[in-house]
Amino acid sequence: MKTPLVTIYITNYNYAHYIEKAIESVVNQSFKDYEVLIIDDGSTDDSREIIEKYSKNSNFQIIYQKNKGLVVTNNIALRLSQGKYIMRLDADDYLDVNALNIMVSEIESDNDLGLVF
Repeated sequence: MKTPLVTIYITNYNYAHYIEKAIESVVNQSFKDYEVLIIDDGSTDDSREIIEKYSKNSNFQIIYQKNKGLVVTNNIALRLSQGKYIMRLDADDYLDVNALNIMVSEIESDNDLGLVF
């Protein structure tokens, strides 16, 4: 499998009402050279059923774990990330369809940049 340029990771804990919109905003990006890590941190709501809809996507990795908290979960995501660039997307946020395209274009255009948002 080719190494993706961008890793987008989504941490989730009981955001069933929002996470599908977050995930769909990534799926619908005009920029496609990415992988997605979804880490469910022990949700007790319907999050798992929603997340499972994306388990067949080849560029998705889904992890279910007992609740470890946001800091530990972020560190797990960073260890698993394969992309040159890493983006955290909160489960209750979403991206404009061109967000990755714009951010990657900016950061790739200037070697002095270390962060775009």
